[in-house]
Amino acid sequence: MTERTLEIMVGGRIPVEIPPVSEVKLLELLGVGGFGSVWKVTDTTTNKIYVLKVIQNIEPGSQMAERVRLEASVSIPSEYIVPAIGLRQWNPSTYLLLFEFFAGKSLNKILAFLTPEQKRDIFRQTLVGVGDAHCCNVIHRDLKPANILVGDNGQVKIIDFGISKFKEYKLTKGNELMGTLPYIAPELLIYGAKVADSRTDIYALGHIFYELAIGQHFWVRKRWRQLEDFVNYLNQTPPPEEGIDVRDFCCNFYSNSASVLARMVKLDPNQRFSSINEVMTELGYVPDVVPTPGDLHLRYSLLIVESGSNKGARTLINILDGGSLTIGRTDIAGGNDSISRRHLEFSRVGNQYFVRDVGSKNGTLVRGIALSPGEAPTPIQHSDRIKVGDVFLRFVFLHQE
Repeated sequence: MTERTLEIMVGGRIPVEIPPVSEVKLLELLGVGGFGSVWKVTDTTTNKIYVLKVIQNIEPGSQMAERVRLEASVSIPSEYIVPAIGLRQWNPSTYLLLFEFFAGKSLNKILAFLTPEQKRDIFRQTLVGVGDAHCCNVIHRDLKPANILVGDNGQVKIIDFGISKFKEYKLTKGNELMGTLPYIAPELLIYGAKVADSRTDIYALGHIFYELAIGQHFWVRKRWRQLEDFVNYLNQTPPPEEGIDVRDFCCNFYSNSASVLARMVKLDPNQRFSSINEVMTELGYVPDVVPTPGDLHLRYSLLIVESGSNKGARTLINILDGGSLTIGRTDIAGGNDSISRRHLEFSRVGNQYFVRDVGSKNGTLVRGIALSPGEAPTPIQHSDRIKVGDVFLRFVFLHQE
């Protein structure tokens, strides 16, 4: 049987078969990248508008193919992120990813016309949206004004979560550089995407913060055009501590903004804010916190697998006060070799649980923060999400039945 041709053209019709949508008609090309193309489409049955991403040239059976499926399966509950509807594999090397459509303009196109109050609210919404993603251990890696949409009513929606991982090129063998150069954290330039965590997004948000306040990107203001310009800046004597010179920074929509910006764009990621909650607290906001159940003595703790072929599986974390438990691949997701045989150690002191990475091959994220082997255990709370290798987990307390 001859495979149907994918009609990637204005007016083309594609049987996406992603519930509730059976077929879409391509209305407008929104963007093109190394991974494929992005289209504004309409459901041919209901006329509802969606966005379709056609991801092409994915090597069958590759880690990249697994990442495509993974990003479509992980839900980020946030009113500030455009959600994925679903995924269809068109052929062994092509995937169709359907998103809700949001009628907004990208921040870079409207920035010059915003009032201080609008800038403040847009940055707040952006912080909350990125924080929601980090709580799910999803790192954007390509945050920039073009990926922040603003509706006529001021509503913010962030796009291209996860998909940014497919827009990559090689720095050195085994290292991937992902993102847009002026917004890329320095550690990614050196070590590649494997070191990306919440702090790499916070660095990019710092540059967006600067752009909102000053009206243009720091690189544009300095008339930099290439990586060599940034390297020359780093090689000053004495060397700078931040990726932006904040000495003449001014902002008319936040107080103490220079000190916040300086910590967001520290060249050393260990000196940056480690979480969006920390940034928001310094800016005067009170972040939402998921309450811990008050009846822990009546509950048991467990991990729930939220992605991959073992989705829905549960692993009991049965630890006595003062005890610990080491788990790995066979305890969580069977044959998924992105998880090490010994990956995590859970421990308990009273009603407080902790987790640490025990030297895994592909690392661990908790609330978007990378755990380093040898570090002190990290406290975890009810409903925290944990990413081990390429698998997403949730730590919860459930009532005994």
